[in-house]
Amino acid sequence: MNKYKKFFIFVFLSANLFSQGIENDTDLRTLVTLLDYISKDYSVAVEGGKVINEFEFAEITEFAEKAIALQQDLSPTINNTRFEKLHEPLQELQKAIVEKREAEVISTIALNIKNRILNLGILKITPNRYPSLKNGAVLYQNNCVSCHGSQGYGDGALGRNLNPAPTNFHEAQLSPLQAYNVIKLGIEGTGMASYNHLSEKELWDLSFYVLSLKHNEEISKAQLSSNLHLDSISKWNDEELQHFLNKSSSSITVGQVRHYEPERRNPLDVAMENLNLSYDVFQKGNNKVAEKYALTSYLEGVELVENILGASAPSLVRDIERDMIAYRKALQNNNKIGAKNYYNELKEKITSAKSILAERDYSFAFIYGAALSILIREALEALLIILIILRVLKPMKIKRAVVAVHSGWVLAVLIGVVSWFFVDKLINLSGASRELMEGVGAILAVLVLLFAGIWLHSHSEISKWKHFIRNKINRISETGNGIGLFIFSFIVVFREAFEVVLFLSSLKLSNPDVANSAIPWALLTSIVIIAIITIVFLKFTNKLPIGKFFKLASYMVAVLAVVLAGKGIMAFQEAGYIPISPVDFALHIDLLGIYPNLQSILAQLLVLAIIVFFHWRNRNQKGKLQSSQELVTEE
Repeated sequence: MNKYKKFFIFVFLSANLFSQGIENDTDLRTLVTLLDYISKDYSVAVEGGKVINEFEFAEITEFAEKAIALQQDLSPTINNTRFEKLHEPLQELQKAIVEKREAEVISTIALNIKNRILNLGILKITPNRYPSLKNGAVLYQNNCVSCHGSQGYGDGALGRNLNPAPTNFHEAQLSPLQAYNVIKLGIEGTGMASYNHLSEKELWDLSFYVLSLKHNEEISKAQLSSNLHLDSISKWNDEELQHFLNKSSSSITVGQVRHYEPERRNPLDVAMENLNLSYDVFQKGNNKVAEKYALTSYLEGVELVENILGASAPSLVRDIERDMIAYRKALQNNNKIGAKNYYNELKEKITSAKSILAERDYSFAFIYGAALSILIREALEALLIILIILRVLKPMKIKRAVVAVHSGWVLAVLIGVVSWFFVDKLINLSGASRELMEGVGAILAVLVLLFAGIWLHSHSEISKWKHFIRNKINRISETGNGIGLFIFSFIVVFREAFEVVLFLSSLKLSNPDVANSAIPWALLTSIVIIAIITIVFLKFTNKLPIGKFFKLASYMVAVLAVVLAGKGIMAFQEAGYIPISPVDFALHIDLLGIYPNLQSILAQLLVLAIIVFFHWRNRNQKGKLQSSQELVTEE
């Protein structure tokens, strides 16, 4: 039994990665691992048609029988004709083993069956995006070097007393998928612990990194050929990979593949590229296509670094945003002089932005501060609204309504947390889709805030409040009509959570190693600060009479409605759904949702007009009511 034997036996017994649509994933993955083991270890059991290791031969014979049984058990569950047809080659494999055929024959049959299973696409055998060797190296230093040694020879200080000894990655014939299994689950009865606390991305980063250790670090970088895909690189060991490279007459080596890491494109490079394409197409007379490229330049380029750049050069961000709007407007109006001027201005400003970001030291302090500021800012917007609702509901003593509010914001936060683990997909989501989600959330929030503000102001008199409690509370309690409160609290919080995740993801991309440490600390600090603010708010508002609280709350909600109206329209404009008409006289105050374009200003004025109208109507009704009461008193 060689020293990797225990590794393969363990993988076959306990592999349990993800699957796509299969309930018993462990059994299917066990079948794959059994075939992998047979292909590699048969040569240890048989040589020249004779058994040279009785134990090994008995074990391989048992594994072949187990593979046939697993295939039969899984066939009804998988319900795939191609999988059902594997019964015959598995029997052929078993017969070849009994006949003690050559190791090459056994290996060919076993690997053929294994690859046919993997090619069905029913097992997830690849990471979501190409792993980062840089991050893998950090993970290796933090978790593996003490046993496996700095170069992966299995000679770490803590590994010298282990039996069996830690794996020597320079000798082991592993695939990233096999390494993933062991790192995630550990190996029972050895010093190899489970590292299932690592994220999916981190596990793949580490798996790809350990396979790079046996190859020279000084290997020249090379681009992968178009016919070599991530799923193949994930499931092939070095021998299988070398066979493919030989067959395809590729000029790159196995070492170059194992050290390959795609460059993460700078968003501002994307911005510049699309800006150039936009102007080139515009010069050729295709204005519509030019507008699309211009929009992509902003959404898929500038916007992704807007918050980070804003921490260093807020005026530059505003200038780029303003010029982008003006440039798109010039394209729409076929204004050749204006388009040329704004195009040249944008090129200079984007170049300046690249220089600023290149010089920016993404230190722990910078990422911590930037993350903390966005967390507190976005949390306060949502917190204020939720606290007002809860303060209103408190004297009503309707548990069902309070539960609905809490359920809404808790679900929004949970989805926000879950979405953090799908950052790659959010980043890959089109900029227009991101802006559309933000815009829809903002406008829905505005509509409900308008209703809430008007309602709060109209019930600011204690007599009306008592009347409301008597006539309305029982209805809500009886019908369970809390769905509106649930949806509203969810929308308000989810919009902010979504924006926070996008911003933090851009920080993480800027410096993954530092961000992985700084962001959790920023999150912890923000939770403490928000908790303190919540306690102060509740303590202060509890002392206010209900009438005064309602008036104060109605003003606060009104301000938020105006702010979100501006932000919502701007999000739609940035996504290209609403036209932009720039104005020179308007300010640009992002915190208040004030932007220098006609549409967002008109939207805020409309919301303000609605608020003023209902405020006037409530006062008018109050005056009429007082007059009628005085008349009755006189009579």
